[in-house]
Amino acid sequence: MEIFPAIYFSYSTTYPQSGVRIQMGRSYQFDAPPEAPDQRTFKLTVQGMQYFLDMNGNLDPVVNPDRNMAGLEAFYNRHKTYKNFILPHPVYGQVVCKFQDPLKVPEGNPGGGGTLPSIEVELIEIP
Repeated sequence: MEIFPAIYFSYSTTYPQSGVRIQMGRSYQFDAPPEAPDQRTFKLTVQGMQYFLDMNGNLDPVVNPDRNMAGLEAFYNRHKTYKNFILPHPVYGQVVCKFQDPLKVPEGNPGGGGTLPSIEVELIEIP
């Protein structure tokens, strides 16, 4: 399984509603435990991404892989929203994930030499 290529990111974690909660009459509430593991969602804010060119002026998806936007796009195109990969999470370790939403590539920074502003990537854990 491939490893998510970008390493410069901040993140937030969203936990789903676990189990079942039913509100009954007279302030009575019934709670049942979950029957499956939680499926967390990770929202990454990826920073420092840039397009790099080779000596011939073509996009080079291999150079500087931790910050290479062409490499991240190639990674997304290999996985789309259906194929698993590993997110090296700074707290939870190696987490198996998929892209929750299609990748959105923003406009480059004006006069930035291929640099991009921060991008948002949402991943969903595969328990």
